[in-house]
Amino acid sequence: MSVTEEKFSEKFEAAAKSPKHRGAYYQEEATEKGMALVEAKFKDMKLYWLVDPGEDRVYSAKFFAYGGKVSVAIGETLSGMVQNLTLDEACSLLGADIERTLRDDPDAPAVPESKKLAFGNVPELLKLIKENYPSAKAVALAAAGINREEGKPVGIKELNMQEQAWMGLNEEEQIQQINIVLDAKVRPALMADGGNVQVLEVIDGEKIIIQYQGACGSCSTSMGGTLSFIEQTLRREIYKDLQVTPNMDMTF
Repeated sequence: MSVTEEKFSEKFEAAAKSPKHRGAYYQEEATEKGMALVEAKFKDMKLYWLVDPGEDRVYSAKFFAYGGKVSVAIGETLSGMVQNLTLDEACSLLGADIERTLRDDPDAPAVPESKKLAFGNVPELLKLIKENYPSAKAVALAAAGINREEGKPVGIKELNMQEQAWMGLNEEEQIQQINIVLDAKVRPALMADGGNVQVLEVIDGEKIIIQYQGACGSCSTSMGGTLSFIEQTLRREIYKDLQVTPNMDMTF
């Protein structure tokens, strides 16, 4: 296979390497925010969308990709593109729209010809989102009615206050909070298999650089299942936009 066929755009590589939208939403989160949680799974990707049931507009989107970097780049790009669109607008997107967004040059494909087939999964995923939305909206509206009856706040004000509190911490305090969660939720499982993880730094309150230790450094899941487990735990317990990146230069 030639060098030309293997070339990916810089935008593609960036999306695949550092996805900000990787993860999942849960029904409890959706209810707290007064949103409908719509899920769709097709082949190696699963989408999680929070949709405002009043405007039928996408508030936020996340994804999990179980395949290679092409799936990650597609999921990341699609999740960013659909935010603030109406559900109909978002579900009208095509794989070609994703591919064009990932191009560095409008006339140069973002991926090799052999990888373009993966973009064909996008319409199938969006079809499932559209089919699943009515029932998700009904759940959201019912939950909102219950919250109003019980005097519970509906919306995202409380979440925003949580986010502001996290961003108000300095890096040392943020690392302390992260370590508290890791000690309780993550390290016991890693240590049971002879591994561990160290927090090296936190960049701009969102990007966490970690160092795998022991068996984790050579484990085949360190860039897949283990990384997702760590990232999702921290997002759920601390701040929803956290991004965990391993330092692979050295393991201990």
